[in-house]
This record gives sequence, structure tokens and C-alpha cells, in this order.
Amino acid sequence: MKTKMILKTLSLAAVMAVSTGALADGWNDDGPRFGFPGYNNGPVFKQNLELIQNVNNRQDRQLERILARFYEGRLTQPEFRKLMEEQTDIRRMERSFMADGFLNRHEFQKLDYALDVASKNIFREAHDGQGRPSQGYYGGGWNEGYGGHKPWNR
Repeated sequence: MKTKMILKTLSLAAVMAVSTGALADGWNDDGPRFGFPGYNNGPVFKQNLELIQNVNNRQDRQLERILARFYEGRLTQPEFRKLMEEQTDIRRMERSFMADGFLNRHEFQKLDYALDVASKNIFREAHDGQGRPSQGYYGGGWNEGYGGHKPWNR
């Protein structure tokens, strides 16, 4: 019984080793060959990379805008959370589109539209006049609830 199990395990390992060698033949230093040269350096690959970089750069700039407006006191906590959830949804959408490793034009247009809407939401929330009162290190109001005394000096 043990001998059969050992033989099955060894034969499975041998088959995996042989198949790994066969699969490795399809790869070079640049990635998979797929039967035609320059697959990973073709115009479609470069265009796809540019689209992905465009989306990621816009997301990074929007995140910086949200954080800057929050630290300036121009966003309330609920507004901040709502905008951050929107960014999370966009990242989730991007991840689902990139599951196949490629961002096609239709998927890019959806992401681009979502980023446009998010940008308008950031602007609208930051300019609606609902800022938060000065608090924390930036406003000096962090110890007002203690009668002017710091809590550790009571």
C-alpha cells in the first residue's frame, strides 16, 4: 500500500518536472513568446501600459487632493469617508478590469468616467462650505474640553 503511494507521488513529481521544463521553453527574458517576436514590446502593449499609468496617476492625484482638503479642514469626516470609499470602488473596478492583464479601450473609458465623477465630487465637497472646525494640531483647539489644562497636568 505504501509502495503504491510512493510510486504515485514520484511519478507525479516526474511528470511535473518534465512539464515545467516544457513550459519554460516558451519563455525568454522578455516574457512569453507566443510564436511572434516583440510581443511584450509591441504598440498594443505600450498603449495598454500608458492607459494603466494614466489611470494610476489620476488616482494618485485625487488621493492627494482628498488628503490635502481634509487636512486643510475643508472636508468633514463623513465627506472624507465618502470620497475615500469612492476611490476604493474605483480601485476595485480597476482590479477587476485588470484580472486578464489587459485594459481594453471600453474598460479604460469606464474608469476614465468614474475618475471624472470622483474629481467633480472632490471639488464639490471641498467647496460646499461645510468645513470642519479647527481641531487637532492645526487649529489649537485640542485641549479646550479640559478647561485650558492639558489632561496630564490635572
